[in-house]
Amino acid sequence: MALFVAKRRNVPVEALGFLANDVRFRDSLTLKIALCRNPKTPQRIILSLLKLLRIFDLGDLSRDRTIPVIVRQKIERMIAEKIPSLPSGVQIALAKRSSDNIILFLMEHGDGSAIRSCLDSPIITEAHLCTVITRPLTNPVLIRLISEHPKWPLRYQVKYALIMNFHTPLIHVTRFIPEMKTHDLRELFMSDRLSATVKPYIYSELRVRRESLHLPEEEIFELAEDDET
Repeated sequence: MALFVAKRRNVPVEALGFLANDVRFRDSLTLKIALCRNPKTPQRIILSLLKLLRIFDLGDLSRDRTIPVIVRQKIERMIAEKIPSLPSGVQIALAKRSSDNIILFLMEHGDGSAIRSCLDSPIITEAHLCTVITRPLTNPVLIRLISEHPKWPLRYQVKYALIMNFHTPLIHVTRFIPEMKTHDLRELFMSDRLSATVKPYIYSELRVRRESLHLPEEEIFELAEDDET
C-alpha cells in the first residue's frame, strides 16, 4: 500500500513526507526509489534519500528525465565521486544504465574495460566523442580505444578529430588520412595543433593527389551597378 501511494502523482506532499520518514519502511529500497521518482516529492526529501540508495539505483535515476535537473545533477556528482574507487565490473554495469554525462565521465576516468563498454553505449553520439577527443587533457587510453573501435572511426568527424589529437596512434592516423577530403587535409596540415609527426603523411597524400598545400582563395565577384538613365 505504501508503494502504491508513493507512485501516485495526485497524492498530497505531506503523505509523501510521512512515507519517507516512517520507520516501518526504513529498509525498503523500492519505496525510496519510488519516492525519488515522484515529481511531487520535495527535493529536500529526495536528496536525503539518495544517500541511502545503491550505486546502480543512482545510475538508473540519472537517466530518468522526469526527475528535476538539479536532482539529476546531484546524482551524477555522487556517482562521479565514487567511480575512481569502483571495481571494473561495477564501472561496466554503470556504463550500461547511467546517463550520458556519467558515461562521458567513465570514459575519462574508468579503466579500459569500462571505456569499451561506454563506446558501445547506444546513447553516445558522434558529437559526444568529438567533444571528448578535442579536449586537451583527454585520456590517451580513450583515444587509442576510439581509434580501434569498429564503429566510431568510420564517422568522418570522429576521424578528423582523431587525426588532430596528439595521442592517436600513428598507425591509425596513416589509415585515416587517405579517406579525408582534400580541403580538410589542407586545413589539418596548416593547423598549429597538428603533430609535426603527422604532417609529412598529409603532405605525401596531397602530393599523390597532385594537390597544393594552400587553401584556394575565395573568389570575389563585383556586381556591376546599373547605368543611370
